[in-house]
Amino acid sequence: MRTGLILPLLIFGCQTSPLPPVEGIAPPKPERPPGEILRYIERLGSKNATICLDAVEYLPYFGQEAIPFLIKALESENPNRRALAAATLAKLPHRDAIPLLIPLLDDPGALSLNVLSDDGETIHAAYPKGIPAFVAQQAKTALRAITGKSFRDRAKAEAWWNRSRGTFRVKKKPEQVPPLPTHAKYLRDVRICIDPGHGGDAHKLGYKRGLTYLSEAEVNLRVARFLRDLLVAAGAKVTLTRHGDQDLSLKERAKMASNHDLFLSIHHNWSRNLRAKATSTWYHLAPDQKPAATDLARFLQRNVFREIGLQEWPPEGGLMSDGLMYQSGFGILRNLPAEVPGVVCELTYYSNLEMERKLRDPAFNRQEAYGLFLGLAEYFYYGLPHAKLISATSGELRFRVYDGLEGRKAWTKKYKILRDHILVGINGIRSNHAYDPETGILSVAHTLPPGTHRAKVTLINLHKNHSLPRTIPFQVPSRK
Repeated sequence: MRTGLILPLLIFGCQTSPLPPVEGIAPPKPERPPGEILRYIERLGSKNATICLDAVEYLPYFGQEAIPFLIKALESENPNRRALAAATLAKLPHRDAIPLLIPLLDDPGALSLNVLSDDGETIHAAYPKGIPAFVAQQAKTALRAITGKSFRDRAKAEAWWNRSRGTFRVKKKPEQVPPLPTHAKYLRDVRICIDPGHGGDAHKLGYKRGLTYLSEAEVNLRVARFLRDLLVAAGAKVTLTRHGDQDLSLKERAKMASNHDLFLSIHHNWSRNLRAKATSTWYHLAPDQKPAATDLARFLQRNVFREIGLQEWPPEGGLMSDGLMYQSGFGILRNLPAEVPGVVCELTYYSNLEMERKLRDPAFNRQEAYGLFLGLAEYFYYGLPHAKLISATSGELRFRVYDGLEGRKAWTKKYKILRDHILVGINGIRSNHAYDPETGILSVAHTLPPGTHRAKVTLINLHKNHSLPRTIPFQVPSRK
């Protein structure tokens, strides 16, 4: 490892490239489990440069909630943790850090990092004596970021603080709001369950790790959090299946999708081909198993591919059946509720060294999340058709169909439904129907006995979006 390439980033503050600020609604800050913040605080003390750099880069995601933990870390016995907590506070300026940063200006603590030998057989110190006074250097950088002043020594800093502690206020930087395209408004009130794949496996040596030991589960969770924040900003209702390094069964994850409109499992891929870096999106078994899931997969695949800047399109577009991997498909999709369409997104390959380096950068994780967000926004923008039962008599069912584009104030005809593709099932059996495209009325003659029954109407609108796989319960009255 060439630590010289990494250390300047630590010294001057690791800068990511956040999404550009635009007018919009800042996403509310969801509750962050303290254990997750502490997990990254612990990593600040690592002698693995990649691990501690990851922590410096990612801790700012937790915002103000991370500050008490970072301030406490300034008193750690571990000089790496003291120095890198200061480096992180330079990204999260807060006046409460000043009294603890000032004494660190005299801290002789060095930064100690280990690297592999050229032959990969032994571990040795990157610098025999570490980087001297690295704690003091980072404290000085953090104080400059917080106060706007550069102090030559501790005495001058203390004198300034004694004069200014009663009046000093940190200048707040305007919050950067993710760009929300106008069509993101169609995400409002949509219920989405996001599953950050894997988790609870950090203790397993070599499990789902890249060439520089990046954890897939870790990256999946980062992308899921960034996506959740974007969706919440757009007004969607979002559930994450896990909030930390937790081990959940596939059945537990799938069960959490109940009462949601759709389910998305976020993963990153591995291949023996170390150059592989394509995106793929997986549906369950056959395209018509849940056609809405195939529609969703198409929008996600297209937008993620474009957003992360991949050049070479997959041979067949990147939509894949999970039946290619297992005869019964992926357990997570197999166990989803019948009425919830779901897909698995393999965003790119962590087994590719070039991509693994990018995946360590929260800015790239945001790009992946933004690609997923754009895919979801486009999917709902094109409307989801559905049918509503308006009458159930002893001999006929009548439904009103909707193309999902109502209320758009466009110059267009109503009921933009592909009539030849309408499917109606009653109690799981295909039924004949009659459809009037002028009125949007769908009629189904039946000879059902009195009692409770279930109908399922599958529609496709002019944008080729299918209706969600909903069933419609209805009551057939007794014949008089």
